[in-house]
Amino acid sequence: MHAEPSSRLTLRHDPPARRPRGILPYDFAKVGFFLFGIPRNGFGSIDVSKECNLRCSHCYFFEGGDGAAPAYGNRPELSVDEWIAKLEHLKRSSSRLTFPFFQCTWVGGEPLIRKELIERGRKYFRFNTVVTNGTIPLPDWPDVSWCISIDGDEETHERIRRKKGIYRRAMRNIAERPNLSVTIAYCITRANVECLEQAVIDWSRAGARDMTFDFYTPIGDMCDGNDELFLPLAERDVVLDKLLALKAIYGDFFVLPERAFRMMKSDVCRQVTDNCLFSRKAFAFAPDGVQKEKCMMGPKADCDRCGCVVPFYLASLTDRSRILGDLKDELAHAARRVARGLFTAVPG
Repeated sequence: MHAEPSSRLTLRHDPPARRPRGILPYDFAKVGFFLFGIPRNGFGSIDVSKECNLRCSHCYFFEGGDGAAPAYGNRPELSVDEWIAKLEHLKRSSSRLTFPFFQCTWVGGEPLIRKELIERGRKYFRFNTVVTNGTIPLPDWPDVSWCISIDGDEETHERIRRKKGIYRRAMRNIAERPNLSVTIAYCITRANVECLEQAVIDWSRAGARDMTFDFYTPIGDMCDGNDELFLPLAERDVVLDKLLALKAIYGDFFVLPERAFRMMKSDVCRQVTDNCLFSRKAFAFAPDGVQKEKCMMGPKADCDRCGCVVPFYLASLTDRSRILGDLKDELAHAARRVARGLFTAVPG
């Protein structure tokens, strides 16, 4: 039986110095999202492969099993040439308003099993993200944002992912590509919530650019009331308080803004997931090229208990009242700092 999570920090945190983050082209796009919202099909995902070299206990694609993906095992993958033909057709037949080719997340399965598809397909999109388990060496694609999925400290990660040696292997693969932009994606479950702090310490020192977090989303029959993975919303609130405390220490190493964490809390989260911007606005293609129902997690995702970071991240870019409220708070905080400086600088 697992203990209930605590918001209290239990380890010593001394994050390494980081260079200030500069302004990136994507930051200008955020201004557009604030003003005009998320464009239809501006974001999306492609399941590169229905195969994977791991079978993780919390995986939505394989539904936690150790065999073929239940939804896709009997459906043939598109070949690389067929995928390129599909993207070409979309490009020729769609306007920039209906399919702008802005951003694509390449997922699976394990996407690096079919590197050729990403190598050719990413050229269609302005921004590309590859989500990988970190066991395969990273191609030298500096134009790509990389997400490596990590699920705890070394022992917990390898227990959840059912294979020894893969934690250190992911670290080596990151170290061998210091020029790449790597984000650690940590899916919080009841099985790994207690080692969250240690994972943050490990990866802040291992060369990752930053870190993001979400919570396990039940898929179909994978989760019941006594599940070893799902964190009830009240417990999730406690973990979010811990994440906010850690963000105050680690700053931009936690890539999500504070308001995204606050939107995940139980008093707000259903407002976000009931109006999921990914489900309403994005594309999500299965390995056979067919549009998936709901979202990239497919039709069996339990939206009422969704912990996926994507809808909360997209909402954090477009919820004008919350963005303006945060800006007001930041300006007030800055004004207080200036005032304190003026008063303490007055000679006696």
